[in-house]
Amino acid sequence: MGDYTKLWTELGVDLEKHDKLCAVLPELFGATYLTQENRPEAMNYFNFVVSEIHGLRIQELDEHRKNGGKVVGTFCVFVPDEVILAAKAIGIGLCAGSQFWIEDGEKVLPRNMCPLIKAFMGAKIGGTCPYFQSCDMIIGETTCDGKKKAWEVLDEYVPVHVMDLPQMKRTKDYSRWSEEIKDVIKK
Repeated sequence: MGDYTKLWTELGVDLEKHDKLCAVLPELFGATYLTQENRPEAMNYFNFVVSEIHGLRIQELDEHRKNGGKVVGTFCVFVPDEVILAAKAIGIGLCAGSQFWIEDGEKVLPRNMCPLIKAFMGAKIGGTCPYFQSCDMIIGETTCDGKKKAWEVLDEYVPVHVMDLPQMKRTKDYSRWSEEIKDVIKK
């Protein structure tokens, strides 16, 4: 990976913690994927993308923002990417799949909260994920009670818009979902 220290610093990434996170990724990826027998040559582009996962893409997002564009983070397939694209924003799927972030998440959330929720909170408040640091806004959804509370807390760190997901498929629920989409368009 190239040297993106200046970019990460400008985004507010905790460089020391980020280095610890990134130190294990090449070994894990290499041991899992690069040692596969008969791995197709066509995967080399994917291998390159993964090697630059916190570099080139973050640089692209930063350039988009410097040119007046916005970056919107999401976690769920229910958030309509079409709306984000129509707003000339870039939507990025955020992850919470690392145990590494849980400790920082527990600084603002109860220990008995779901690990996934504590991880995404920790990624943002710990400043270790440049994708979270690149977001101008995050769109959350009401898929569980833990996330509902987490969005309130996360809004103290980055603007959050919450889409209320209907729990059933009745006509009135479709109408309500239509209103949620209109609300995100306004936002």
